[in-house]
Amino acid sequence: MPTDVRSAGIDANIACACYYRRGYFLWFCWWDHIKAQLDEASGDIRATWRTAQRLLHSRQKVVYDDDQCAQLVSTFCQFFADQVRRIRDNILNILQSLGRRTFAIRQHLGPELSSFEPVTIEEVRKLLSTMPPKSSPLDVLPCQLLKSCAHVFAPAIARLTNLSLQTRTFPARYKTAQVLPLLKKAGLDSSLPANYRPISNLSTVSKVLERLVLARLRPHLLGSANFSQYRPLTGMGTP
Repeated sequence: MPTDVRSAGIDANIACACYYRRGYFLWFCWWDHIKAQLDEASGDIRATWRTAQRLLHSRQKVVYDDDQCAQLVSTFCQFFADQVRRIRDNILNILQSLGRRTFAIRQHLGPELSSFEPVTIEEVRKLLSTMPPKSSPLDVLPCQLLKSCAHVFAPAIARLTNLSLQTRTFPARYKTAQVLPLLKKAGLDSSLPANYRPISNLSTVSKVLERLVLARLRPHLLGSANFSQYRPLTGMGTP
């Protein structure tokens, strides 16, 4: 009996020592993790602040149920649609108040843009390789897959772009975007839709088509004297 008691006491001491040793080891690992995160953000004040907030869990996310989410989506959609409608009405009212005016017609200078250069497979492949591996919620395939298998998808995207240029039609499905309301400034009332700006998140293929067209429009616009006032980095605005 005494032997059993001593044995039980020794086992309890061992278990207690293991428990504290495990706690010390976990605390040491957590401390090492925090130090590594802060060292990685060292030198960047904003990154250090974000890291500290993440580690301290100082930002608690608000969780909404399905009904609240539906109400928020409806509210933002209605607000942004009304904003576009008001801008359109304001432009129309200004044009109507001006009446008929004669605008000076500028004679076109420089070469005409009557057609677009065909998009090549190699051009699409290079564009995919330079794009950041950030997928959109609207992507059927992840952006990383498009980049890693560019030799497979580049011919299809080049064909799609050339058909779009030839028919003067942009694919309807690529006009759809996920609109994300972003607070204009920290500290604003987050319950007011007017304090948000809509950020449109297009699909990756839509962005590729846009950049391919821009690569053909930009040289013509920047090389024309008619568009000199719109050249970037010239410090000139619209007339």
